[in-house]
Amino acid sequence: MPSKQILEKNKEQVAELGKIFSSNGVYLFDYRGLTVPEMEELRNKVKEHGANLKVVKNRIAIKYFELEKKEHGRELFNGPLAIAYADDNFIEIAKVITQFEKDSKKISVKAGFIEQTFADSSKIKAVAKMPGKDQLLATLAMAIASPLQQMGMALTAPLRDMLILMNNLKDKKEKEEK
Repeated sequence: MPSKQILEKNKEQVAELGKIFSSNGVYLFDYRGLTVPEMEELRNKVKEHGANLKVVKNRIAIKYFELEKKEHGRELFNGPLAIAYADDNFIEIAKVITQFEKDSKKISVKAGFIEQTFADSSKIKAVAKMPGKDQLLATLAMAIASPLQQMGMALTAPLRDMLILMNNLKDKKEKEEK
């Protein structure tokens, strides 16, 4: 029978896993074959986007899914798994993980949870193809600014044309005086 310390430690790990799985983007991937430097490289790429990467014990993850009575669980946790998770930049993290999978061919994205909804690897790859938050905000800003800019140009066009005509007239009169 496990000691109280071990049971307490396991409860803490399950609670920590609960916080992880409450994130907007949670991606499970098999990291077999990665060397320590490669894992650090992936961890750093993930951290650049304000996210985290954690290796989890399968039995702790299964315990969390059993306690939460979630429909997915045991089938997800076979073999060594790591979790990349983020709240804000979860699309960028999907891009990082799928790009790393394509480049290194040493990890395989198994599944994930996007806004607490189960997503298989194909859905995660589809999310990775979406534009990121910054790109969407830039597109929105351009969509708002473009009509305003065109309206400003249309309103100033008569004044600009009048100024050009007056300058041309001034130049013509100066040439006639000479």
